[in-house]
Amino acid sequence: MLLLQPRDGDYDALVALFKQHDILGLAMREAGCLNAELQVPVNRTGPIVVTAVWTSAAGYAAWRSHPVRERFSTDIERLTERAPESIADGVYTIAVAVG
Repeated sequence: MLLLQPRDGDYDALVALFKQHDILGLAMREAGCLNAELQVPVNRTGPIVVTAVWTSAAGYAAWRSHPVRERFSTDIERLTERAPESIADGVYTIAVAVG
Protein backbone atom coordinates (compact mmCIF):
# COMPACT_ATOMS: atom_id res chain seq x y z
CA MET A 1 0.00 0.00 0.00
CA LEU A 2 1.24 3.46 -0.94
CA LEU A 3 -0.07 6.73 0.52
CA LEU A 4 0.24 9.88 -1.59
CA GLN A 5 -0.80 13.23 -0.13
CA PRO A 6 -1.73 15.57 -3.01
CA ARG A 7 0.05 18.92 -2.78
CA ASP A 8 -2.41 21.76 -2.14
CA GLY A 9 -5.28 19.26 -2.21
CA ASP A 10 -4.98 18.79 -5.98
CA TYR A 11 -6.34 15.25 -6.20
CA ASP A 12 -7.35 15.67 -9.83
CA ALA A 13 -3.81 16.47 -10.98
CA LEU A 14 -2.39 13.36 -9.33
CA VAL A 15 -5.13 11.10 -10.73
CA ALA A 16 -4.59 12.66 -14.19
CA LEU A 17 -0.86 11.94 -13.96
CA PHE A 18 -1.51 8.25 -13.18
CA LYS A 19 -3.88 8.05 -16.15
CA GLN A 20 -1.64 10.02 -18.54
CA HIS A 21 1.35 7.77 -17.91
CA ASP A 22 -0.70 4.58 -17.37
CA ILE A 23 1.37 4.02 -14.24
CA LEU A 24 -0.64 1.08 -12.92
CA GLY A 25 -0.72 -0.51 -16.39
CA LEU A 26 3.04 -0.17 -16.64
CA ALA A 27 3.41 -1.93 -13.29
CA MET A 28 1.39 -4.85 -14.68
CA ARG A 29 3.27 -5.05 -17.98
CA GLU A 30 6.79 -4.40 -16.68
CA ALA A 31 7.09 -5.82 -13.19
CA GLY A 32 4.70 -8.59 -12.21
CA CYS A 33 1.82 -6.60 -10.76
CA LEU A 34 -1.38 -8.68 -10.89
CA ASN A 35 -3.84 -5.86 -10.16
CA ALA A 36 -3.81 -2.38 -8.69
CA GLU A 37 -6.11 0.48 -7.68
CA LEU A 38 -5.67 4.17 -7.04
CA GLN A 39 -8.30 5.27 -4.52
CA VAL A 40 -9.32 8.84 -3.71
CA PRO A 41 -11.03 9.81 -0.45
CA VAL A 42 -14.64 10.82 -1.15
CA ASN A 43 -14.35 13.88 1.11
CA ARG A 44 -11.05 14.90 -0.53
CA THR A 45 -9.26 14.90 2.82
CA GLY A 46 -6.20 12.76 3.48
CA PRO A 47 -3.99 10.73 1.18
CA ILE A 48 -4.70 8.90 -2.03
CA VAL A 49 -4.24 5.16 -1.45
CA VAL A 50 -2.59 2.96 -4.07
CA THR A 51 -2.97 -0.77 -3.52
CA ALA A 52 -1.48 -3.56 -5.61
CA VAL A 53 -1.11 -7.33 -5.64
CA TRP A 54 2.29 -8.57 -6.84
CA THR A 55 3.52 -11.98 -7.98
CA SER A 56 6.27 -11.69 -5.37
CA ALA A 57 8.16 -9.28 -3.14
CA ALA A 58 10.95 -9.41 -5.74
CA GLY A 59 8.49 -8.23 -8.41
CA TYR A 60 7.55 -5.22 -6.30
CA ALA A 61 11.22 -4.47 -5.62
CA ALA A 62 11.90 -4.63 -9.36
CA TRP A 63 9.10 -2.12 -9.98
CA ARG A 64 10.48 0.27 -7.36
CA SER A 65 13.78 0.46 -9.28
CA HIS A 66 12.47 0.04 -12.85
CA PRO A 67 13.88 2.61 -15.33
CA VAL A 68 10.39 3.34 -16.75
CA ARG A 69 9.58 5.15 -13.49
CA GLU A 70 11.91 7.98 -14.56
CA ARG A 71 9.11 9.11 -16.91
CA PHE A 72 6.87 10.19 -14.03
CA SER A 73 8.79 10.14 -10.72
CA THR A 74 9.65 13.85 -10.83
CA ASP A 75 6.01 14.74 -11.51
CA ILE A 76 4.81 12.58 -8.61
CA GLU A 77 7.26 14.33 -6.29
CA ARG A 78 6.08 17.72 -7.56
CA LEU A 79 2.39 16.85 -7.02
CA THR A 80 2.69 15.28 -3.55
CA GLU A 81 3.64 16.32 -0.04
CA ARG A 82 6.60 14.56 1.53
CA ALA A 83 4.71 13.12 4.51
CA PRO A 84 1.17 11.90 3.84
CA GLU A 85 -1.46 12.17 6.53
CA SER A 86 -2.25 8.96 8.38
CA ILE A 87 -5.47 7.05 7.76
CA ALA A 88 -7.73 5.83 10.54
CA ASP A 89 -10.79 5.21 8.39
CA GLY A 90 -12.64 6.69 5.47
CA VAL A 91 -14.67 6.13 2.34
CA TYR A 92 -12.77 5.99 -0.94
CA THR A 93 -13.73 5.87 -4.59
CA ILE A 94 -11.65 3.95 -7.12
CA ALA A 95 -10.26 6.46 -9.62
CA VAL A 96 -7.97 4.12 -11.59
CA ALA A 97 -7.92 0.30 -11.68
CA VAL A 98 -6.09 -2.38 -13.66
CA GLY A 99 -6.14 -6.15 -13.65
